[in-house]
Formats: sequence, structure tokens, C-alpha cells
Amino acid sequence: MEKISRSKSPRNREKTKLAAIINVTPDSFSDGGKFDTVDKALHQARKLIGQGADMLDIGGESTRPGSHYVEIEDEINRVVPVIEAIRRESDIPISIDTWKAPVAEAALQVGADLINDITGFLGDKQMASKVKEAGASAILMFNPVMARPGHASSKIFPSFGFEPAFSAEELAVFEGLGIRDLMWRFFSKSLKVAEAAGLAQENLYLDPGIGFGLTTRENFQLLQALASIHQAGYPIFLGVSRKRFIVNLLEKNGLETDPATSEGYRNRDLASAHLTSIAARSGVEILRVHDLAAHKLAAEIGDAIRLAQELEDVNLGQYK
Repeated sequence: MEKISRSKSPRNREKTKLAAIINVTPDSFSDGGKFDTVDKALHQARKLIGQGADMLDIGGESTRPGSHYVEIEDEINRVVPVIEAIRRESDIPISIDTWKAPVAEAALQVGADLINDITGFLGDKQMASKVKEAGASAILMFNPVMARPGHASSKIFPSFGFEPAFSAEELAVFEGLGIRDLMWRFFSKSLKVAEAAGLAQENLYLDPGIGFGLTTRENFQLLQALASIHQAGYPIFLGVSRKRFIVNLLEKNGLETDPATSEGYRNRDLASAHLTSIAARSGVEILRVHDLAAHKLAAEIGDAIRLAQELEDVNLGQYK
């Protein structure tokens, strides 16, 4: 199995990896119901692997605004057969998008490699130890919905975690913080949990939580803050593909965004791919994406700029 890069240099010298999304759910915001059987999901996995995906990110519970909690056994029954089917054909790295320790444990037992925890180990107290026991890696996401549940942008999301992650006193302090400082307060607690479980820093990625209970401005402010994650010594896992703040920006500038139209559908992916190119230029290690082909093209451009000194120095001929 090819090892996913865990380079923690702010000048990452490896090409950005693309994690292609397979949502085994009936209600995910972008592709709900498209891959909700093993056969459909396996067919999509084959397609994505053929297109050059570096890894697959598989989820069995939608976390979009207005979504609902999925029972543990139901989530396991959605994702485990899909991982087993993929593993019979491929050794591509697989991340399992879940915040529930029993789901993570079941997925790791059948071949998942990374846990993509949108609660940053704060939703289920057993998660960090399960990752440690399996010798796996984890993606810890900053979850603004958990850090400020009373915020207007958080109220449209479901609640995450089996119990509150922060005390009333902590939440009161958080209300006065800017979004970047809030992110680091959240990560500080997540990383303490990881350290207590004995997880090495080299096995952790940080995700700034783009699109989760944030205003348009805050999403872009967190994208400005990506360098601070590298400077702290952690690689980045970033998901911006088709997020609502991108649509909001396009709408405010008079661009078509209706996914029912070919132009609107294309614009959402084109704008998302522009962010992938910028992220690759910045050395982001892994991008979580929907339209793999568009994002692969965009990442190649960003990587080429960042890694220009390592490119072959070819003399270009004239156009024919």
C-alpha cells in the first residue's frame, strides 16, 4: 500500500494528494443516494481509482445542515461492506469519515487506514484509544459547531458528539475569540486527547473545518490561516469541494450556481478546483474532493508552481 505523505514541512516537497469522496448515505448534500449500495459504491471506487485518486474517503453519515444522527449499527452496516469490497480489489489508502469509535473500530478491522473525525476526538471519548490500538492515523477537524453551538451559523447543523465537548465557562470564553484563535483553542484540546492516548504527532493531520458553522468571511479567514497549521508542525487535510460558502461567493457576484443547470453545476466545481490549486500551491498535503478529474488538473498546476525547481527544464517548441 502506498503510504500517504505525512510531511510536516511548511514547504512540503511532495505532490498534494487527492482524497476522493464516496458517501454511502441517502442524504449527503452533494451525492446522497448515488452510492448507497455496495455495488454502486464499488463501481464508483473503481472509477475514482482509475482516474488517479490517491485515497478514498468513505462516509456513512451525512453531516450537512439539517441532517440527522445515524445509529452506530446502521452506520457500520453502510460502510464496512463497502470497505471490504474495495479491499478485495485494491490496496488504495482508505479514510473512514466518522466520529463514533465503534464505527471507526469496525472500519479499521476490515482495512481502513485513517480515521477522519469531524469532532477532533472530542465527540467520542473512546476514539483516540481505538486509533492508537489499531496503529492507525487520524484527521482531527476543528468543529466550530461544537465550539459555539449558539452561533447562528451553527444552529442549522446537527449536534456532534455524545456529550458536550466544552464546559459553559469555556464556551463563554470562546464567544469573544476570532475564528483563528477559536480554531487553535479547539485543536489544543483535541491534541491533548491524542497525546493522552499515546498517539504520535506524526500520525495526525489537522483539518480547519471549512464549511462547518462558519460565515463566508470566516471560511476565507481560515483558508488564510493554513500556514499556521504547517508552522505548528502538522500536515493539513482540507475539504472545500462544493461547500456552501463557495456558492455564496459566486451568487454575490452574479454567477450561475443552480446545480440543476449545466453552467451552475460546472461553476461550483470550477470554483472548488480553483481553491484546490491554491491549496496545492501552499503545500496542503491532502484535499478531499468530489469531481476528481477537475481537482486533479487544478492540483497539478498548484504543485507545479510550488515544486518548480524540481520540474524537468524542457525547451518548448512553437505551437502547431
